[in-house]
Amino acid sequence: MNRYLQYLGLCLAGLLCLPALADEPGYPVTNPFLATIVGTPPQLVWPVPEEPQVRQADLSVRVLPERYLPPVLSQYRDLHYRLAWHNKPAPLVFLIAGTGSGYDSPRLDYLKRAFWNAGMHVIIMSSPTNHDFIAAASRSGLPGLGKDDARDLHSAMSLAVEHARSEKELEITDYRLAGFSLGALNAAFVAHLDQDLQQFNFSRTLLLNPPVDLYASIHRLDALARTQIDGVSSADSFYEHIFQKLARYFEASGGTDIESGLFYGIQSSDEALTDAEMATLIGAVFRFAAADLNFMADLITEGGRYAPAGETLKVSTSLTPYLRRALFCDFSCYLETQLWPNWSSRNVGKSMEDMAWETSLQSIESFLRNNPDIAALTNADDFILTADNYRFIAETFGERAFLYPHGGHGGNLQYLDVMKQILAFMEGEQP
Repeated sequence: MNRYLQYLGLCLAGLLCLPALADEPGYPVTNPFLATIVGTPPQLVWPVPEEPQVRQADLSVRVLPERYLPPVLSQYRDLHYRLAWHNKPAPLVFLIAGTGSGYDSPRLDYLKRAFWNAGMHVIIMSSPTNHDFIAAASRSGLPGLGKDDARDLHSAMSLAVEHARSEKELEITDYRLAGFSLGALNAAFVAHLDQDLQQFNFSRTLLLNPPVDLYASIHRLDALARTQIDGVSSADSFYEHIFQKLARYFEASGGTDIESGLFYGIQSSDEALTDAEMATLIGAVFRFAAADLNFMADLITEGGRYAPAGETLKVSTSLTPYLRRALFCDFSCYLETQLWPNWSSRNVGKSMEDMAWETSLQSIESFLRNNPDIAALTNADDFILTADNYRFIAETFGERAFLYPHGGHGGNLQYLDVMKQILAFMEGEQP
């Protein structure tokens, strides 16, 4: 096991010794990496309607009419969002997607169905770090700053509600808000901003697996992609290595069901993925999200790092060569080469630590601690958190901190007891 995994193991051991954990809910996947990948076993998932049963539509709104986009990005002039609604007055809950994810994120689609089935209208917004949001709704083109992203989201949400009202004759009784991962941190800053604007006056805000110190969490995720695996020396050899494991498993088992094989059967076989392999697999997903962020931010700001500044990218232009270059720059690289230079030029005399603190939950601790309508849900083995991060959530939210022993990063969100807690809070029950 490499040094990072040894360090992570010590962190997780420390977290599991912290007080204030919820009663063991019985979520069966105790490995945080595996939980993050496999989610909840089907027989333990909170039931929700099938997609065709939900009254829903994908809509779009023009947020920045003055924004110039090259022809190759013409499909991103309007910001797309997903609406699920009822033909009667109901609360409306906004859902904000996690790092790099769009409004069509499968995880949020599940939550959408759960909230819709509980009688709520739902609007799903893309993450400010998703390419469509960067192009259509990010004023700076450089997401990653808590207050700036909150202003962009709040504006987009306002326009989306106005549009949904006119398109579907939506009748809204009150507003609620939830976000997952980075979307949870975004939700906290949006709620904080709205306290001053008094536009939505959210009756409930729920933070699902939020980072506390975003930039510290980013460094941890970047480290996952660099996990060392014996006999694997490059990204190409890593994917070939995983493919060979799957191939040997399917050959031995006689099956071809990749989903159930990867998620369950293979982990009980001789070809089970190691912690290092699962960590790298998770890290690879975030690495592709980082590449998307790096490329789109550079293109919108005309930085010239990946596509030559001033070059017109036509609809027929292949973006593959530019995206390939962006793959060599992770989230930490984005902070150092794009976000920090722009922020520091506007905040002379301040440090990167100042920038990190202003985008952390610590910077709005008083608001979070004293607002009885905001709650946070996380797991003791969520690898984006340090022990101090976890303790901050437990102490800041108190009875409004819904803490579970296992689940990794969002792996238990569909679990029966966890969804019961989520719906109880969002429907107005007191913790």
